Amino acid sequence: MKFDCAKVSGKVDYVRSVTPINGGYKATVVIDGAALPNLQLSNKLYEELNVGENVTLYGIFRKSGKKEKNDGVLYGLQTQAGEKMFATHYRYQVPLLLAFFAVISFCVVFVVGWFVSVYPVIYLFDNSDGAFMFNNTAVALVEASIAAGFFLWRAWTMFTATSDPESWEPIAPATLSSRFSKFHK
Repeated sequence: MKFDCAKVSGKVDYVRSVTPINGGYKATVVIDGAALPNLQLSNKLYEELNVGENVTLYGIFRKSGKKEKNDGVLYGLQTQAGEKMFATHYRYQVPLLLAFFAVISFCVVFVVGWFVSVYPVIYLFDNSDGAFMFNNTAVALVEASIAAGFFLWRAWTMFTATSDPESWEPIAPATLSSRFSKFHK
């Protein structure tokens, strides 16, 4: 789950390959001749994106080693007139979804971890006084907490990253476009 929060500035040449998805669109946006494929846009931001206008796009882009898997989400834009608009529902929706997955992962890992930890607990701990159940449950709790902690950490990272879009690193459209597969352009 590597991603970058970046701002890209330039003139919108055109928006193509527009496919409706739940709550918005998936499109290829071309800025200064550089294509940004697999970009998810909310309905509001899609309507405000005008061809021929100089804009600054605030996006969250996946940074994967496999170029085919890279995609992005348009978090906000600044129009030529200086008007800024953001899809703030992503700021809360994604961390809440990750927190939900944290709860599920905690439950699943606790149950599975309890059974998987039986043999290591027998060999690693002194269970002569009948403390097997306590030791095994404690180990399963630690395993489950680590699994849930991962999702909560990523949720916090996403929440803090979207708190100040102005501090995001500016990146050239051509540099960002080079992250994507030629197949999608």
